[in-house]
Amino acid sequence: MPFSRLVFRVCGWLAGAALFMIAALILAQIALRLVGRQIPSADDFAAWSLSASIFLALPMALTHGDHIQVTSLRQLLPPRIDRAADLVASALALGIMGWGAWTIIGYVMESYTYGDVSQGIVATPLWIPQSAMAIGATLFALAFAERLVRLFLGLPVEVGHEADGPEGL
Repeated sequence: MPFSRLVFRVCGWLAGAALFMIAALILAQIALRLVGRQIPSADDFAAWSLSASIFLALPMALTHGDHIQVTSLRQLLPPRIDRAADLVASALALGIMGWGAWTIIGYVMESYTYGDVSQGIVATPLWIPQSAMAIGATLFALAFAERLVRLFLGLPVEVGHEADGPEGL
């Protein structure tokens, strides 16, 4: 599981790089417009970078406990029921994200098979920017699978809580 955590961390860094690319594109567009120039298809590249930053950040956010949870309700539950609710919620999330990843991969494969390209000035094969969505969704599903295994084994599910033992759940 340390390898998966490393992969999730790398995806988090890639998500940050995608956000940096959006900022760089915007600043470059502003500077170039002052001299009457522009970056072809900059809006497309910024949109694809935004999508990549969202999807690639999902697994790292889950393993760091940064996704929204209904903690006020969970704090009212006894530990055993809270753990059972977490197991059920993680299993449901795994199912939903597994289906979502499968669907997105199919979408990317369709774009590749049909040779779909963007409609902007720079004709980019769409499977390339869509791949970040597929990778992020697949790794998010894997992160939920890992979370489920960790819950079953009584291991801490979030990074930074490794010192907590099974009694910390």
